[in-house]
Amino acid sequence: MGRRFEPELNQSTSKKQKIEFDAEDKISCLPDDVLVSILSCLPIKVAATTSLLSRRWRMVWTFVPRLEFDASSTFLKIRNKTHGFMRTDKFIDSEKVGFINLVNHFVELYPLPCIEEFRICFDLNRSHKPDIDKWVKFVFEKKAKRVEFDFARLVGLYPLKRSLYTLCPLSLGLPSSVPLTSLVLKWVDVSDQVLDNFLSNSPFLECLCVQRSRTLVHVRVAGPSLHLKSLEISGCPNLRSLQLHATNLLTLKYFGPQIEIPFENVPNLTTLSIGDYPYPPPARKLGRILTFFPQLQKLALYIEDVKGLQRRRREFPPMSQLKQMELRVSASDLDSLLFLASWLDACPSLHRLDLDWMWIRFNATRRIKKGRTIVHHSLKTVEMTGFVGETVDTELCMFLMESVIFLEKIVVDPNPAYTKGGPYENMDIDPISALAVRKRVEHLKSKYDFGDKLVII
Repeated sequence: MGRRFEPELNQSTSKKQKIEFDAEDKISCLPDDVLVSILSCLPIKVAATTSLLSRRWRMVWTFVPRLEFDASSTFLKIRNKTHGFMRTDKFIDSEKVGFINLVNHFVELYPLPCIEEFRICFDLNRSHKPDIDKWVKFVFEKKAKRVEFDFARLVGLYPLKRSLYTLCPLSLGLPSSVPLTSLVLKWVDVSDQVLDNFLSNSPFLECLCVQRSRTLVHVRVAGPSLHLKSLEISGCPNLRSLQLHATNLLTLKYFGPQIEIPFENVPNLTTLSIGDYPYPPPARKLGRILTFFPQLQKLALYIEDVKGLQRRRREFPPMSQLKQMELRVSASDLDSLLFLASWLDACPSLHRLDLDWMWIRFNATRRIKKGRTIVHHSLKTVEMTGFVGETVDTELCMFLMESVIFLEKIVVDPNPAYTKGGPYENMDIDPISALAVRKRVEHLKSKYDFGDKLVII
C-alpha cells in the first residue's frame, strides 16, 4: 500500500469519521501514489480541478510529477474570435497573460523537490523573459528529466525579425551539470556554447531537439561519453557546420542549410529524416548520403527536385533493412514519380510508404504513363495525404497496383499532412474540393479495378 496524504485530517480525527468518509468515497480511500498515477494521465489544469472535490483531494494534484502546459488548442479559440488570421492583438495579449499567470501559479505551488517532465507550448517571445527565466530556474532547480520549451507562433504569419527568447541557464546561476534525459527547444535562441554545455554536462541526455534557433552557427555533437540516441536540428538559418561523432545515435533529423555533414561518424542510425521546405536535400548528393546507412529502417525525405531524381533514379543505394519510407513531395501534374520503381527495387523489405503531396498548380497537363514493370513482395500499405486525383498521383496508384504483389490498401486523404496532430486536425479542406477528390477516387476505382484496395478518408 502507498502512502496517504490527508492535509485536513489531523491525528484527533475519529476512527468513525474516517470509516464514514471511506464508505462514501471508495476512490478517496486509494493511496496517494495510485491517485497521483491517475491524475498524471490528465492535463495538469484538469488535474488541479480535482482539488475542489473534497478535503482529501485538495493537495493530491500537486504531487503529479509532470507539468504540461500545451495551449496549442487555444489557437482555435483565437482563430474563431479573430476571423481567421486577422489578429486582434488585444485579445491575443490577454490570452498570453492568462497563460503566463496559470503557469506561474503551478510553479509557485509545486511542493516536490524533483519533477519528471516540464513542457510549455505557447506563443511567447523575448518580451516574456522574466517569466520564462523563472520557469527555467524552476526546471533546473527541480532536476527535471524531460524539458520542452515550444514558443512557436500560433496565430498569424511569422515575422522575419521575431524576437526570440534566449536560453542562458548559466546567467541565472544554475548548475552546469543536470540530469536531463530529453531537451526540446523550439523557437528559442540558444548559442553554440550553451548547447555544448548541455551536451557535456548532461550525462544521461538521450534526446536533443533544436528548432528555429537563429543563434546556432557551429554545432558539435561529439564525445566518448555521449549517450545521445536522438538528435534533431531543424530550421536554424545561420547554421554553418554540424560536427557529428556519436556512435550511440539511432535517430537523426536535419532540416537546414546545405552544409557538409560527416555522416560516416554516426554509423548506427536506424532512422534518418533529411530535408524539408525550404531546405530540400540536393538530388545529386542524396545517393551518396544514403550509402552510409545500409542498416536504416526508416527514411523520411523532402523531394523538391523531382526531375533531378528522375535523371538519377538508379543512384538509390541498396537498403535491405528499410521498413518505412516517408516522402514529402513538391510536384506539379507535369512531373512523374515513376522513378520510385528503382527505389522500391532497392528496398525489398519496405512494408509502408507514406506520401505527402505539396501541389504546384499549372494549367498544363499530360497523359498517364506506364512505369517499368517490377515485382515487390513486402509493401503492404501506402498512404497519400494531400491527394487530388490528378495525373501524377493517379499514375503512381496504377503503378503500385500493378507492381506490388501483396499490397493491402492505398489510403488517400485530400487533407494535407500539416493538419495532422495539430490545431488544424479537425478542419477539412474546402467541401467542394473534397467532393471533387472523392468523385475522382470513385472514378479510379471503377475504371482501373482498384476495388476495396483504394480507400479515401
